[in-house]
Amino acid sequence: MIAQDNYDELIMLVKKEKVESLRIKNIQTYLDRAIRKADTLNIANAYFILSNLDQTNKIPYLDSVIAFTKDKNYFRLPAGAYLQKGVINYELGAYTKALELYIKASEAAKKNKNDRVYLSARFNIGLLKNMSGDHKEAQIFFAEYIEFLEENPTYINMYNYNPGLFALADSYIHTKNIEQAKITIDKAITQTLKTGDSTVYSYILVTSGIHQYLQKNYQKAIDSLQKGKRLIQEFDSLETRVATCDYYIGRSYKALGDQEKSIYYFQKTDTTLRKTKDVIPEIINVYDYLRTFAKSENNYELQLEYINTQLELDSIRHANQILLTRNITKKYDAAELKSEKERLVKQFEKDSFLKNHTINALVILSIILVLILFYAFRNSYLNKKRFQKLLTQQRKSGIDQSELITNIDESLTKRTDIDIPADVITNILQKLQDFEDKNQFAKKHYTLNSLAKELNTNSAYLSKIINVYKNVNFANYLNNLRIDFAVDQLSTNKSLRSYTIQAIAEEVGFKNAQSFSSAFHKKTGIYPSYFIKHINNRKTNF
Repeated sequence: MIAQDNYDELIMLVKKEKVESLRIKNIQTYLDRAIRKADTLNIANAYFILSNLDQTNKIPYLDSVIAFTKDKNYFRLPAGAYLQKGVINYELGAYTKALELYIKASEAAKKNKNDRVYLSARFNIGLLKNMSGDHKEAQIFFAEYIEFLEENPTYINMYNYNPGLFALADSYIHTKNIEQAKITIDKAITQTLKTGDSTVYSYILVTSGIHQYLQKNYQKAIDSLQKGKRLIQEFDSLETRVATCDYYIGRSYKALGDQEKSIYYFQKTDTTLRKTKDVIPEIINVYDYLRTFAKSENNYELQLEYINTQLELDSIRHANQILLTRNITKKYDAAELKSEKERLVKQFEKDSFLKNHTINALVILSIILVLILFYAFRNSYLNKKRFQKLLTQQRKSGIDQSELITNIDESLTKRTDIDIPADVITNILQKLQDFEDKNQFAKKHYTLNSLAKELNTNSAYLSKIINVYKNVNFANYLNNLRIDFAVDQLSTNKSLRSYTIQAIAEEVGFKNAQSFSSAFHKKTGIYPSYFIKHINNRKTNF
């Protein structure tokens, strides 16, 4: 017997009541009835809604949801409960625990085909990756999330779409994708003003300021950062957001040649970091500027103080992030910093500025360099291997694929569960073969319904046949055809290789460069830019 899911009914029950205490009372009354009936699903639904209504008992309610549903296959739970607990831990700075919960949410949502929670979990994992410096992979997660919301507008609200746009814009900033950052920032500003979302609006202003800095519009950068900083200080107690503003204001003044103001803002950043011990990797570089300033003043003691502070903050950052990602580059930076500390101390002893100074040196540079070289070599090796495999597959792609059609009667005897007449299957497969042979998939943006209509069949038949005979769903079927077509065209068409990624994407049937790059990487393990570069080198060598 399938459990009756009354979640929507409970939501309506909450919305009808305006008084918060009565909302909670109504749901608790419903919960008591569900417990008497031993209705596991709706017990969990009630606890889940109570977790959103009663913030003081949020975690116990979510734990109850998980306890009732962890061995069940419900569409919404326990994935949604794992996700919310992950968010709570993320906000508390318990990033390792947050990651564990996001992974559980992702696994449960994927198992129960809940795309909304699955992509929400991936988005939150992307936030952790972004924090730890893995901006490119995080960017893929953010772009997937935004694309899903835009394709399913009924799911969009200011609490998911606005932060999603901000995260995507921020990742574009970190990867220096200035053009896409500008597009996303403009979209986010429009959206936050439209929805009256002053919180994300203030964050986007800061991101816009950083974007202006990267564009060398330093005065505009200062204006946006100052405005964003003022708004953030009105409602956000997280001082590190203000420190980020001060850091980029300082860099902007430095670029304008105003040394006094730049050092003033760098010192404000330092003060906040020392106070909060809450480390944002990108602004740790403030100590490079401060050490340079101290060095110009011949203030060796201050140089050491900045080095020690940076080392302390680096150790905190590593403690928080070491289990989240391979942070080899940052370890290398720390080793370099320790080496610089040793050199300075020796210089102090030589000049008699500092004597009898004990040095706690942990020189691990050689080990880290080996790890970095190994990691770089491994990535290069794997990418080359994937590239060679792709070329080999492309050369074999000319094999006649009509065998599937000619042997259809034999294969049909093995597919008794598909429940579609054999002549209909044969007809649709022949039309699909024609669709593939003529590369029609690259000519326009097909949906399941539009292709079914074009093939004179219904979407249910078409979907089932593609799933069974192509072993993928409709979206992946189209993407795989387009990627194979892209590989073939890029291998043989020199002029196409000179196009932008956006233009190539449109040529092979994708809407934008991001979805094309993501699909290309998912299928081949490399990005189209890598493939184009190496195919050009290969052609040149020949």
